[in-house]
Amino acid sequence: MKKISQKESAVFVLRNIFEDLLSDIYAYRERVLKEDDNEVLHQLRISVRRSVVLMGEFSFIDRNGKLLEHRKALKTLISISNTKRDLDVLYGWVSNPNTEASYYNEALILLKKRLEEMLQKEHTAIINCLQSQTSTDILKSWKVYLSHNYQTNIANDGYDGMEKLANKVIFRRFVKIKKKINILDRKSKGMEEILHALRISFKKLRYLLETFGYLYRKKKIHKLLKEMKEFQNILGAFHDSYQQQMILEALIQNEKDGRLRVFITTTFLSDLKKYQKKEIMKIQKQLKKFLKKEKIYKKLFVY
Repeated sequence: MKKISQKESAVFVLRNIFEDLLSDIYAYRERVLKEDDNEVLHQLRISVRRSVVLMGEFSFIDRNGKLLEHRKALKTLISISNTKRDLDVLYGWVSNPNTEASYYNEALILLKKRLEEMLQKEHTAIINCLQSQTSTDILKSWKVYLSHNYQTNIANDGYDGMEKLANKVIFRRFVKIKKKINILDRKSKGMEEILHALRISFKKLRYLLETFGYLYRKKKIHKLLKEMKEFQNILGAFHDSYQQQMILEALIQNEKDGRLRVFITTTFLSDLKKYQKKEIMKIQKQLKKFLKKEKIYKKLFVY
């Protein structure tokens, strides 16, 4: 990102950030079309996701709702690769040499084959989508908006400097996380949905801290980011387990080979459910620790 003075208006700063991210999206899109590299696809997803998060977090200063319209369009560029990302994680897990599956060796080989076929299908779908006129139009429309209409639609509303606006958005995200954690304490069912929402909310807070960290003391922000990544890792692993469970259960429904169905059920699904039951209690304890950070967030981001 370009070096930005703290005295620049929030409108100017946000447009620079959006333009830099759009430039990254174009660059990674071109590379994905030329290279079969999961890391490049991952970077494309991050660039799009950062854009989508900022468009949502700052939508309240948009006079006519155009940010949310472009946000909705850009989100499709993330959703096209969600399944492949989940399959990659699952494939890495079943390929782990520590997997105790020697008795089911033939079934394991067959499972990996099925996943490879699914991965190839998803890769083709991603390439087709990124090459499509629809994707081209989504990016072009966002680029034109930033160049010609953005500044007249975004209002400063008293936030002349970026720091004041960033303070409001960052602390507001903290409060939303706090509310979700408190809801989690009162729930006995549907906890995975709340944890999924919390995972996304922590990711949004992390992106905000990373994007606007230059406005604050580096040491303080670095500590908050380190804590944020730890929470994201815990919640991310738990979410992955549910995605893997869904993929495997769908696979069983369509699989004709009885050995593979038994193998998936007795080995992988059994392990996933044990992990989830054990991990959910650990996560709740960890999240309560986050609530103790409220004084720090107030001191940093509330005047």
